[in-house]
Amino acid sequence: MLTVSEHPESLDQIQQTIQKWLANFGEHEVAFTFSREAGATDLLIFISHNWSDLKLRTAQQWVFFEMKDTLLKLNLDRFLVTTAVEGHKFRLNFELDPEPEHRFLNWALREIAETKHPAFQSRILRAFIELEESLPGTTIEQATAAPTDFLVAFEALSSAPETSQLIADDPLLAAKIRGLKRKKQMLEVAGGALSSEQVADVLGISRQAVDKRRSANQLLALTQGRRGYSYPSFQFEDGKTIRGLEEVLSRLKSLDPWMQMVFFTSPNERLNGKTPIESLQKGLVEEVTSSTSGYGEQGAR
Repeated sequence: MLTVSEHPESLDQIQQTIQKWLANFGEHEVAFTFSREAGATDLLIFISHNWSDLKLRTAQQWVFFEMKDTLLKLNLDRFLVTTAVEGHKFRLNFELDPEPEHRFLNWALREIAETKHPAFQSRILRAFIELEESLPGTTIEQATAAPTDFLVAFEALSSAPETSQLIADDPLLAAKIRGLKRKKQMLEVAGGALSSEQVADVLGISRQAVDKRRSANQLLALTQGRRGYSYPSFQFEDGKTIRGLEEVLSRLKSLDPWMQMVFFTSPNERLNGKTPIESLQKGLVEEVTSSTSGYGEQGAR
């Protein structure tokens, strides 16, 4: 599936992005109507119910349009998006969010309100309110840039004054923190990670098909506890898996996923000091496959 990802910053850009995508299918096949009055702060899109080949869905700040093996992903984190049905048409309404910085906090608070463990959530929330007051702004910005929510929390906690005292009291804690930081660094080298649902969207397959590939050792997946799995992003390129991935994973199948991550993200002497990720991106499949020889027995080379 051909996937197009866009991050529009204005209502005009939203309309132009959708119209450009729709131009691939011809006007006679596309029953979209755009409506925006002069000076208006919102954009209305009416979509006919008469198509059978259009799929439309929304997920928090994302809107997805799918038709004929082509997917348009719109990141609308600057906008409020509402939907409605009017007669034989579906309506999408886009409006600039007057307080976009509060959007994610509002989502989180709604989830907290539905939790089965309110005392647990409340104590964590209070702890991070206190933590925010003890950290400098630059540290907070660096933590917020981490690729996952867990790593945001970890970065903040590892920088907290209280953590230094805990490390002094428990030397093993320092080793655990170093291990978690190493995992964070590997994820950064790998370009972050995707959820199972995001992988399904990228590859244009079902969630069950993603699970099947993972079980067959055709995808590298990191366990996320009860949240399932995350998939390092380097594995995906142009709507498919990067060339050579399955061959390399088959050579590393005896290793746990994090040891496989160490291999992919570490500079390798056999690859002239480049990481296997960089080498695969350059199409050096045979070289990377050969470099797996002995890995896990004698360590990365």
